[in-house]
Amino acid sequence: MNLGQKTLVLLLFINPLLLDVSAQVRPACGIPVPELASLDSAMQNIMQANDIGAGALALMKDNQVVYRRAFGWQDKNRSLPLRPDCMMRIASITKPFTAAAIRHLIASGLISLESQVFSDGDPTTGLLHYKAFGTRDARLTDITVEHLLKHKGGWDRDEPGIPDHTYQEKQIANEMGVESPPSRMNVVRWIMGKPLQFAPGTDTAYSNIGYLLLGLIVEETTGQSLLDYLQANVLDPIGISAGQVFYGRSFKADQDLREPYYDAGGGLAANVFFPAFSDEPFVERPYGNWNHEARIGQGAMVANPYAILSYLAAHQVNGSNIGGPRPSPGNWKWNHTGSLSGTNCLARQRGDGINYAVFFNKRPSSGSSYALQMRLAIDEIIDSGAIPSWPTADVRYQDIPIPEIRINADPTVLSFSSTAGRHYQLIQSTDLQEWAPAAEPQIGDNNELNFILPANNAGLMYYRVKITQ
Repeated sequence: MNLGQKTLVLLLFINPLLLDVSAQVRPACGIPVPELASLDSAMQNIMQANDIGAGALALMKDNQVVYRRAFGWQDKNRSLPLRPDCMMRIASITKPFTAAAIRHLIASGLISLESQVFSDGDPTTGLLHYKAFGTRDARLTDITVEHLLKHKGGWDRDEPGIPDHTYQEKQIANEMGVESPPSRMNVVRWIMGKPLQFAPGTDTAYSNIGYLLLGLIVEETTGQSLLDYLQANVLDPIGISAGQVFYGRSFKADQDLREPYYDAGGGLAANVFFPAFSDEPFVERPYGNWNHEARIGQGAMVANPYAILSYLAAHQVNGSNIGGPRPSPGNWKWNHTGSLSGTNCLARQRGDGINYAVFFNKRPSSGSSYALQMRLAIDEIIDSGAIPSWPTADVRYQDIPIPEIRINADPTVLSFSSTAGRHYQLIQSTDLQEWAPAAEPQIGDNNELNFILPANNAGLMYYRVKITQ
């Protein structure tokens, strides 16, 4: 079953041309869950207060997905409601998935936590055999796989004058004399020529570099892409089917249709693909200000909420055993956040059997992240006893009743009774093989819906009504 396609929708549409969209109630898609209406309010409140255009929240309790709703709009103009099967960039929540792939490699005996990451020139040592561009820090050979997993590799982007090297793509390309954006291998070679900020293993500092390297280690060790290895050895075993997780693209034209517009708040930034791969010197920041395809390992993933919940049910999302088995029930909480321009998200797991995932298509320019605000709000709802009775139905498995359809002539209209929240799409075909939308989708409201069939279709045309939840 493709859970990403089984989405129930309740649509509250308000014409954005008539109102201040920052203050209005967001369209809400997904099965309404009366017992968890407080979650609806929390999402609406934060999105209205911060002018967030698109968001999604899913919650699992005792391995049942009891809540999954999406709020807002699909497009920049805020005229199309967010798709019921929406997916979004998850930024650094990619890292727990990469860690799970590394844990599988370790369990398979192909590497160990103590494995030396960089070779010292001897091809029998180290997992990565790259030549530094510049003067190599001698301490590189002290870095182990465990150091990378735990952000102890020696890089600290918070040190004065030390930026996040993985985003210095224009500078790296210029200094190395290669086209921008540079390859992941060239980014690593350039970083290898820069000094570490501390001796490996002696301190902890959050590092994108470490997870860039872990992704490369999976690929170099297995001969497979990181995603292929993940799918076969981590995702498939826990029920995450292909298509629920994939690596995102830099440009909007290449995005998956299920992704919303990523909102950076206006303004343009330098395009790292210009001039070699793009004619545009400046772009909206989420669409070419960095090479998204090169975030593999550290932050490139796009996912739907079901995939995040499945991961949280099986693996630890952060901490010293990130990527390992989920801890036994108890009084503990772990979370991992993700943040890029146009993205702010949260994956949260709790020892009481509750997991939840929050996605937004915008991050704050200052102040506390939306992910943190939602974590505080949702944990307060759960811990305060505001949910006296939890729902037990899994929203992934809801029956879809088949409506009685009437056909009226002149004009030709399909009429049928609808069920509240279901998503009805009229599709058409000339050969019963290829199907395409024939009209704008409609949302059921327990009343009769009508689809007017397009006039003047050449040749014989077949029609279907596709119902999703």
